[in-house]
Amino acid sequence: MDFDAALRRYREGVFADHDVTDCAGLSVRAWRELIKVGAVRTITPNRGRGRVRLCDRITFNRAAVIAALNRTGLSLAASGRIAYFLPFDRLIYDLCNPSTILFQVSARPDPDTGLPPRLAKPKADWFDPDKPAKADPKNDWLIEIYDGRFVGIIHSTKDKPWLFGDLRNDGSTFISWFPIHRHLSAQTGTIAHALLPHNFDNFFPKWENPIDLSDRLDPGFLDYHYEDHGADGDPLRIAAIAAAQSPILKTSINVTLAIRKALRRFLGIELAAPKSEMG
Repeated sequence: MDFDAALRRYREGVFADHDVTDCAGLSVRAWRELIKVGAVRTITPNRGRGRVRLCDRITFNRAAVIAALNRTGLSLAASGRIAYFLPFDRLIYDLCNPSTILFQVSARPDPDTGLPPRLAKPKADWFDPDKPAKADPKNDWLIEIYDGRFVGIIHSTKDKPWLFGDLRNDGSTFISWFPIHRHLSAQTGTIAHALLPHNFDNFFPKWENPIDLSDRLDPGFLDYHYEDHGADGDPLRIAAIAAAQSPILKTSINVTLAIRKALRRFLGIELAAPKSEMG
């Protein structure tokens, strides 16, 4: 498949099992396990031997994040929960979207190619076939885990991490510090409104998202627990900040680079990923 054909496929937003396993770096067994336990949701039924399942762009991107987390030693289930509860995940996925990087997205597609006009200068060199995939410190988003417990997200190495949860019970339980049950409704405005302490009548849990099937995961798998640790004097928050500032052990996962590498493989720029066999 040539580059333009792959871009057309990406814009269609439908991915098969082999797209996920070849590009995200999950083994077939791991991908099936994620579907079985409910960590991801396909847009076609999961039944029948040899059946090819299809998923959308959100699940494709989320699978790349799950695979990157899984490689740090976290279980598939724990990796799936952290990827799902990751704040601003759509913003991160959109940032890596090759369409917005390479094309004039507001322009009408060319009837011959099915693609919008190319930008004279791409917004980034992330999908340049002549350049290797590499970190972009000014634009990358990283998940960081401090001392094997506190989970934060950081945008660029100059910023302070935003702590959004912690792991308990040997990493099997994730406690969210971000009110994911107060997700934006279709009628609500920006992400900032989601953090305002009023007008919660317009909010719904992320797993009840009426628009995106990808978010409608089984609450039984998610095992959602929320705790508010936003106060300055909160003991757990103090401990988390101290761990983030001087961690004995810090695990960093470059989320945007993991997604870009998966997309480069899908576009044929890189070879298929080595498969993660962790459970």
